[in-house]
Amino acid sequence: MENTDVFLGLQDFLERMRQPSAADFVKSINSFIVSFSNNAPDPERDSAAVQDFFARMEIDFRAHPLWAGCSEEELDSAGEGLEKYVMTKLFPRVFASLPDDVKLDEQLYEKMALVQQFIRPENLDIKPTFQNETSWLVSRGLPI
Repeated sequence: MENTDVFLGLQDFLERMRQPSAADFVKSINSFIVSFSNNAPDPERDSAAVQDFFARMEIDFRAHPLWAGCSEEELDSAGEGLEKYVMTKLFPRVFASLPDDVKLDEQLYEKMALVQQFIRPENLDIKPTFQNETSWLVSRGLPI
């Protein structure tokens, strides 16, 4: 799925969540985010809790009038919108919750930055027709 599709999926999801008939969904999502955030980090338990929540919400989406008559693709898009929304809210808790992980991520970032100072697309045998300077700048963390 392309970034544009993910963006549109999120926008459609958020638009539907603004409907008065989605109040129970909004309450459920916010309740999950708050309760999840208040628990101590445990990667195994956290993963199971998030996956269970997404599975329950998918079942609820299928049964709700807001998604009545939607195609599988639209339902998948709603699930992706939900995932994007929830994981954005939980990002600091999920992806930067253990000090050791944060330290390892920082070390990896530093090593990648060093490698990117001297490796060019030509070194990777990337043909000029496939070289994209914008992507290369983004990968190096430079402004476009």
